[in-house]
Amino acid sequence: MSSRHAGTAGPGGRLRRRLTAVAGAAVVALSLLAPSAAHALPPDDVPEIGVDTGRFKLPIGCTISLAGLPVFYLPTDVDVQGVAPVQIGPGQEFWLTQGSGSITFPTWLTSLAPILGLTTADAKVTDLTIGASDSTPSAINIAEGDPFEIDDIAITPGEPLKVGLPLTGTFDVGPFTAPDSGKVTLAFDHAVAEINLNSSAGFSLPIKADCKPSAGNALLTIGVGGEPGQPPAKITGAPLNFPEPASNELVGIINAPYACTVGGEPLNVGIAVGAHIPLVVRRGGSFSFSEASGALVIPAETVNRLMDKGYGSASGTVTALNLRVEGGTPATQNVIPSGGVAIPETTLVRDQKITVPLPSDGTLTAGPFRPSSGAETVSVSLGSAAADLSFDGAPGTTPATCDAPSPTVYLVDNTVT
Repeated sequence: MSSRHAGTAGPGGRLRRRLTAVAGAAVVALSLLAPSAAHALPPDDVPEIGVDTGRFKLPIGCTISLAGLPVFYLPTDVDVQGVAPVQIGPGQEFWLTQGSGSITFPTWLTSLAPILGLTTADAKVTDLTIGASDSTPSAINIAEGDPFEIDDIAITPGEPLKVGLPLTGTFDVGPFTAPDSGKVTLAFDHAVAEINLNSSAGFSLPIKADCKPSAGNALLTIGVGGEPGQPPAKITGAPLNFPEPASNELVGIINAPYACTVGGEPLNVGIAVGAHIPLVVRRGGSFSFSEASGALVIPAETVNRLMDKGYGSASGTVTALNLRVEGGTPATQNVIPSGGVAIPETTLVRDQKITVPLPSDGTLTAGPFRPSSGAETVSVSLGSAAADLSFDGAPGTTPATCDAPSPTVYLVDNTVT
């Protein structure tokens, strides 16, 4: 193509190339604003029972405009992480908390900056909208009335840029009010930045970047149910120690509450699941979890109840952890391998929570899951669980059975494309 246009360019051609270079440098400025091997789950990374933590990399596309005219479209990814409850009650207020994000732009964009002598930028994010399906409101722009502003952003030619938003701390999105039943999907909806590009020659050029999802935009899905009148769900202090996901992937840990029966008596525990999970699935295709592992969480109250019965330690074998699939097949999958997963001998200490990685090393297999004909989404949620337990090393085992959490605890709710 370069050989066809090697001759002298007219003023219109020079102007178009100049506008494209300016817009490319604008995207560089926008990027300054935006926010291992598989092993068992580290206990310190497992959130409290009832908490969903995750990091998501979503494909987005940004329309870059100069003086109100679109100049080009830039596909990239937004990397977002945050915390939410795993379940909410009818009419309950809830938040997405501990939010942060980043965006990375390639070196070819920064290489355009010197053409006009652009060295710095002043930028303002006026729209960062997170949606919550079937909730009130249905979406919140956390930049409305209080935009994120950064002045004197340095533009360094030839270097990729990955910068987070906010610059310090985290953001919370809410409150949303839950519907009476069903489920709520939190999603990235929209972002807009207004940028002034500053040249060493003393002039400034205004640029606008309008970014929207280009594939699935769901962050996480929350089941709604139980009793009304529950207190607001605004979680703080959850661990967020995730590696960077691949594009169109989430990596997260969810800790679901389970009501179990052990030897005929009710006991409450948490079952945590961590994995890398694709965020979309193609019609006719399939998806699987990778680097999947779990943990048994015994809260202090349950530890105390066991000790009140005279027990000093517990061990056993997990025989079932079923995943339930809606909109796809198989309808149910037990991710525990034949022969079970061992629960090592664990000492009970009064008033102390216990987190036992399962398996103690390595991973579990989950999937493949395939969309059903005509399905628009495929969701995977936690189902029933079972184990054989032994206390104080005594011979024989005590059966433990756990019903699926209610309301539903979703691991993923994938769009079928």
